[in-house]
Amino acid sequence: MTPRRVAEAGGTGGRVGLTALLLVVAAVGMLLLVRAQPDPEPFDPRSEAGSGTRGLVVLLQHEGAEVAVVRSAPDPGGDQRVLVLQDRLNDGQRRDLLAFVEAGGVVVMADPLSSLAGDIGPVATVTDELPAFDGNELAGQINIPLDRCDVAALAHLRGVFVRTGVRFRDTASQACFRDESGSFAVVHQRGEGLIVQLGDNELFTNALLRYADNGPLATALLAPADGSRVDVLLGAEAAKTTADIGSGEDTLSDLVRPGVWMAMAQLAIAFVVFALARAIRPGRPVREPEQVPVAGSELVVATGNLMQRAHHAERAAWLLRGNLHRSLCTQFHLPPTTSIAALDAAVAAHPGARRARWPRCSPRREDQAGLIAQQ
Repeated sequence: MTPRRVAEAGGTGGRVGLTALLLVVAAVGMLLLVRAQPDPEPFDPRSEAGSGTRGLVVLLQHEGAEVAVVRSAPDPGGDQRVLVLQDRLNDGQRRDLLAFVEAGGVVVMADPLSSLAGDIGPVATVTDELPAFDGNELAGQINIPLDRCDVAALAHLRGVFVRTGVRFRDTASQACFRDESGSFAVVHQRGEGLIVQLGDNELFTNALLRYADNGPLATALLAPADGSRVDVLLGAEAAKTTADIGSGEDTLSDLVRPGVWMAMAQLAIAFVVFALARAIRPGRPVREPEQVPVAGSELVVATGNLMQRAHHAERAAWLLRGNLHRSLCTQFHLPPTTSIAALDAAVAAHPGARRARWPRCSPRREDQAGLIAQQ
């Protein structure tokens, strides 16, 4: 195995461990940062969807009203007006709301299916397609005209638009948007207060609030004067929203069960044990043969094999003597062109060494020896 491959094999466990650690960190980060985002329900006063009523809240605030979204009926004697867009009240909330009305409060019940106003019963249905909006063509948007109206606060209106609405039996002393088939708005006296029952709640949604006099109807009933207080009552059966979920003092660590923290701690301990097990190598280090760093080493070996097969012992001896000459020159700090005699004298002058006897060479061998000395 080459050193590069050994390094790559040793780094595989580290990369796996680092990847696992990043996944754990990402999971913990998502657990801490990501919160559930429930889909907004219809008639939610905090929803900007077409079925929400955020536009109604903004309109009332623009007219000077203080709007609050509540889940319980106000105490009797309060001066605020209560709007119920969808009747999701339980029995206890209905009793509290009726007590508020009897003490002099005003409740606008927009849900036509509610029984809070009593048994008035719808007698006619009004359905229509949504027309193209044109602010200058108000008459073309009205499908429930004002007609007869006994409520002075609504007498200045011209009409409203609904896609699916109802008319109630004309039995109340005060009603508005009334014709021979019934009334769209009915006012009932209960104790010292009033309950205004409307035949549709969709006209207050973001999608329909701009049509006809839907917006002026809301302001006339809920914000007749600057500084009015309006409570939008959701009811106990309405689904929790993100505002309701994030309103406590408990942090995420307080909400997570101890078993979850124990599981995360076990995962962390398991990761440490796994990393240590992969990092420790049992036994002594295994030495592997290192590659010759010279790029042409294979060529040198092949040349030596050819010389051995050709029995070039004499040339091999020349090469060995040349290597010895260069080694001695390096060891005794002599230039590589030093003659053999001068090298022999330098070696003999060294303590513990003696002069060697060099065989007399023929002229051809002397030339070869000089060649060896120059290598």
